[in-house]
Amino acid sequence: MAKNDIRIYDVGGLSCAPVYPAKSFQVAAATPPTVEAGEPVKPSGTSQEDVILLVDADLTVGTDQSFAGVAAKDSEETSGAAGYVDLYIPYTNIIWEIRALTTTLADARSEIDALVGEYHVMDLTSDLFTLDTAAGDGANNAFYIVGGDPTMGTLYFIVRGDATVFGRARV
Repeated sequence: MAKNDIRIYDVGGLSCAPVYPAKSFQVAAATPPTVEAGEPVKPSGTSQEDVILLVDADLTVGTDQSFAGVAAKDSEETSGAAGYVDLYIPYTNIIWEIRALTTTLADARSEIDALVGEYHVMDLTSDLFTLDTAAGDGANNAFYIVGGDPTMGTLYFIVRGDATVFGRARV
């Protein structure tokens, strides 16, 4: 995986991006780091305390586990023991920045403007998280495009409330 696939673009009127207070999420034992800073995670499915990386084509509301947040730093597990990772809280007013899967679909202002207001999923190809605009706008997709930077081929998005651990029950 790669560090800083997702970055905070705007903290939505807050003084800083909030991290879950006095709470770290568990990551299974593996070759560290399993989760790098800037990577998106969801509950493992067995526990709200354990998190795993999103997979390709995540997140679809009502089908996939809810969005837990973005790693604030690298996870601290070892090959023999579970570790922990701190997460940025996925409040709906936080604006995130990510590369478009197909940068030629986000390298002009008019292309980005056409994507604004659409819901998309993450892509995980070649160990890089991107936003998959080629997959199309989906009513149940979790990530809502609000803008972007055509010179960088990046998109700005928010996470819809019912896609987060705060907005709905576990699948």
